[in-house]
Amino acid sequence: MTSMLENKNKPFNEINKKIILEKIKNEISKIRNYTPKVAIFGDTGVGKSSLCNALFGKNIAEISDVEACTRAPQEILLSGEGNGITLLDVPGVGEDPQRHAEYRELYKSLLPGLDLVIWAIKADDRKYATSIEIYQEILKPNLEKCPVIFVITQADKIEPHRKWDVQKNEPGEEQVVNLTKKINDISSRFNVSTNKIVAVSANDSWNLVELVNKVVDILPNEKKYSFTREAKEETVSEEAAKNAEIGIFEEIKKKAGETWDYIKYEATDIIVDKVKEYTPKIAHTFIRWLSSFW
Repeated sequence: MTSMLENKNKPFNEINKKIILEKIKNEISKIRNYTPKVAIFGDTGVGKSSLCNALFGKNIAEISDVEACTRAPQEILLSGEGNGITLLDVPGVGEDPQRHAEYRELYKSLLPGLDLVIWAIKADDRKYATSIEIYQEILKPNLEKCPVIFVITQADKIEPHRKWDVQKNEPGEEQVVNLTKKINDISSRFNVSTNKIVAVSANDSWNLVELVNKVVDILPNEKKYSFTREAKEETVSEEAAKNAEIGIFEEIKKKAGETWDYIKYEATDIIVDKVKEYTPKIAHTFIRWLSSFW
């Protein structure tokens, strides 16, 4: 929809304005209640359950890291603040070489219905040649519709694994060096920006805020909010929450098209009212951003 004005030949009057503003309200409601579908790629033992539990605060026992025996992806709907989020546990390409062709077709069939892929790679995993092939062939051509974030899991176990700074709950100096090397290695071998790679330790709740920040950065404007809505509150920074609301504003402005100049003040009031209702903690920050926008 390039414009919310159905008939451009009609004079722009109060009746037309009311119709457009009602459409804007409906569009905002649709965005705020959207149920995103997120696929978690990764081999058995990579820590998919722990990662999802840490991100969304649910006990996701259904995502199994025990056996690499499932051919069908497991779909789990988590009910949260809005219409929830759907997580799809996808078997890793390295789990069973005999099923490589089968998994390739599975990924192709799943991709059109996905909003985001979280690709989990263990901190000590060095064998991902097959994953690179799948990424380049299937996922990379579709990044605009379905972005991919690479997550290095179990960062606390990277060598030297006994050097984790327990008091500060962060990697020790030597571990930081090795994690940086790991990020650069994935960046080079997959040919992706380091901005789309993040190391975390789910068990220690380390760097999850940075993960959410990066996810919000790469998601399309109309889908940013649905992710921050479902993530645990402590993993959503003020910046991520603000950027999610800015995403809604930018999407509404884009869909209003040429009618925006006629309804921008009323539409902005509607948007601000919803920010105050849904994310009151960052309302002031968002309004301040709006002031600079005008």
